[in-house]
Amino acid sequence: MFEKEITSYAFNVTKRYTGDRVKLSSLMSDVELPEAFRKFAEAEVDDIIDMEEFDRSRTGKFDLSKPEIQALFKEVRHILKSSHEFTREEFMELADKASKFLFNYVIRPKWTLEKFLFKGENSIDAVSIRKASRFFHYYAYYPKGIMEYLDYHGKTSLDIETWKKLHAKIDEHLISTLPAKLNSLTAPLFGLFRFSSDTDRVPTDAAALFFKDKSANEIVDRVEFAREVKSIRTVDVMTLAMILEAASRDVDQNVAVLPKTEEPPKEFRSFERQKVTHPLHPEEPPAPQIPDVVLNETPGGPARPEQAKPLTRPTQPPRVEQPRRQEPQRNTASTSVRNYMSAKLEDKIIKKIFRGSRSAYQICLHKLDESADWHNASRVVEGAFIDNDIDPFSKYAVAFTDAVSAKFRGSQSFDKKS
Repeated sequence: MFEKEITSYAFNVTKRYTGDRVKLSSLMSDVELPEAFRKFAEAEVDDIIDMEEFDRSRTGKFDLSKPEIQALFKEVRHILKSSHEFTREEFMELADKASKFLFNYVIRPKWTLEKFLFKGENSIDAVSIRKASRFFHYYAYYPKGIMEYLDYHGKTSLDIETWKKLHAKIDEHLISTLPAKLNSLTAPLFGLFRFSSDTDRVPTDAAALFFKDKSANEIVDRVEFAREVKSIRTVDVMTLAMILEAASRDVDQNVAVLPKTEEPPKEFRSFERQKVTHPLHPEEPPAPQIPDVVLNETPGGPARPEQAKPLTRPTQPPRVEQPRRQEPQRNTASTSVRNYMSAKLEDKIIKKIFRGSRSAYQICLHKLDESADWHNASRVVEGAFIDNDIDPFSKYAVAFTDAVSAKFRGSQSFDKKS
């Protein structure tokens, strides 16, 4: 995903340097380059120096912990870094590696940190965390939170489960600051695409992944609703703020606040049960009824109002009841999947499969009703299970699959119990 933007980011970095060799000092002083890329390049060189570090304290005959000795080591490191040069091939590899890392880290920091820090292991030591944090320009509160936790509890390592809980608390706090802190929270995201694509808009897919990584499911629902139903493919900060400020995930309320693009498909409008009044913008009471008046022109005088005469309804011939035509059984693919589920089963499916998100359920339902055949519909169902981490053989997953299958195979509803 975002391969085009990643390639563009790397190209925008490398096009500024055409020589056979590129000095790290030149990159660090180039203010036109994103600071996150410059920090990544510096961290790469730090890693190289770590691997080639002088053989110290092997004999134990010298006290290398003295402040003046440590100051000399830091000076040596500084000289090595400032004089380091990348070959053209190394510079191209650096730009490619940094671009992929930054797109992953900026859009999905939790996912990236888990892969980058733990590398499949169950724990990581404090020294490795400090070294890894050199690559993290954005979201400094994540590594800082880890180190403060270790220092406070006097620990020298961190297990992955503790890290997940700690990270979740940080994300929970960040989401609680919205929409007031939206600009600062999403600044790295918009800056990433600004350098890559020279635009102040980001793909809606990127925004959805950004909030999904933070387990902000309600916000993800609204963003996906904007993408799927309102056909909003990119958002700027203002549009994203409007999406976040939606009062709830109800279809009607979201339609009321999202920027108008095009009318939702007819099939989706069938989901709208009833008009819901926005709690922050209640409907005004209806205006009082005023009797109709007509103006009666009088010779030599002003027109005066005269009460209109009531209209009399023309008489109609008595209605003759026609025999009721029997409706054919609705078992074709043109009917909705909802016709093959009871209301009770539908509520259970929303709760168990779609995590209580009615908006996500309606979007999935719309895709199913638009599917031409069972093959396409089964892919939609499979995608819903993957997105929500659902076991396809669980009770309600099977019931949902059966209902979708019934729509395309013309059989009766599979749900009689729930």
